[in-house]
Amino acid sequence: MTTVRLLKNGSEAFPAMLEAIDRALTSIALEMYIFNDDGTGRAFRSRLAAAARRGIEVSVLVDAFGSWALADVFWDELRQAGGAVRWFRPMRRGLVPFRDHRKLLLVDDAIACIGGMNIGDEYHHGRDGEPPWRDNALEIIGPEVALLRRSFLRMWARADRPIRFRLFRGRRKQGSEPGGTVRFLESGPGGRTHHVRREYAQLIRQAERTIDLAMSYFFPPGPVLRALRRAVQRGVRVRLLFPARSDVALARWAARGLYGRLLRAGMEVWEYQPAMLHAKLAVIDDAVLAGSANLDLRSGRINYELVAAAADPALAAKGRADFEQDLAVSTPVRYVIWQQRPLVQRIAERISYWLLARADLFVARTRLARLWW
Repeated sequence: MTTVRLLKNGSEAFPAMLEAIDRALTSIALEMYIFNDDGTGRAFRSRLAAAARRGIEVSVLVDAFGSWALADVFWDELRQAGGAVRWFRPMRRGLVPFRDHRKLLLVDDAIACIGGMNIGDEYHHGRDGEPPWRDNALEIIGPEVALLRRSFLRMWARADRPIRFRLFRGRRKQGSEPGGTVRFLESGPGGRTHHVRREYAQLIRQAERTIDLAMSYFFPPGPVLRALRRAVQRGVRVRLLFPARSDVALARWAARGLYGRLLRAGMEVWEYQPAMLHAKLAVIDDAVLAGSANLDLRSGRINYELVAAAADPALAAKGRADFEQDLAVSTPVRYVIWQQRPLVQRIAERISYWLLARADLFVARTRLARLWW
């Protein structure tokens, strides 16, 4: 039987991940977009190295762009202990737009942590006096977790191959891994179907009571936005939680440009105040989705992403309780006040929209076309 637990912030997720590493019996696979050389990063490296010295097969896959500030010598301790480290698409290969944005810990093919948290102090104790970032992870324990081994190995193989190889030979493997309690959803560049986006749209279309979304970067594709509007028309309560401050200014302004459309449709919009909101969490009736994918164009068409979806009333109740706690320290956005925003903000929203919805996608499509032909 598979069990799923929703972990809140690094204060819950990181101890659970480190404990799983310490208890590993056969194998550990860690896939991360950003891995920092700080207290949290060094703690993970030390525990991984200790596991390798016990004879555990340890494989670490780190995105070369996301972790550009991390020196390769950082991994010497792990390599000397017998672990393997691979950089996903080193910058010299020229594949800058297409990144491994996934966050996965897989232990003994029986325990997995999937979420939005990278490995760094900002998710754990906070950095430079700032409070820790708000985020989530799903801890999944059971036989269904074995499905993720194939997913990790595909990404391991893609790490230093041209994207053209994957486009022609790996397309069928991108998608979702079927399961009972949990479904694992993948997406990436070059795929003709977008399984994460489809899962969101389908669950929103089926919603009967409530939809609670906490998203750090929100610029949804048309089908998802239309599904949210229709859900409100059916009488579903839709609450959207976004960061009041963001580490990506363009994404923040682009999302704010959508506020009018969302509020006029009858959705509730809130901005989280205490810290950076980095979550990618949805609680839709009795379903919970969490993972690396934001509801934006980059997650939908450019980055490789991994999301877990679970239908569990108790899990959904926990997610909704956490959401209520977040709303208690958030500020609601009122349509009348939003309309009075200054001209400079309106201009920033328009420019951000163009850069994210047009230029970013154009660059990625152009690069894909060149690689294809």
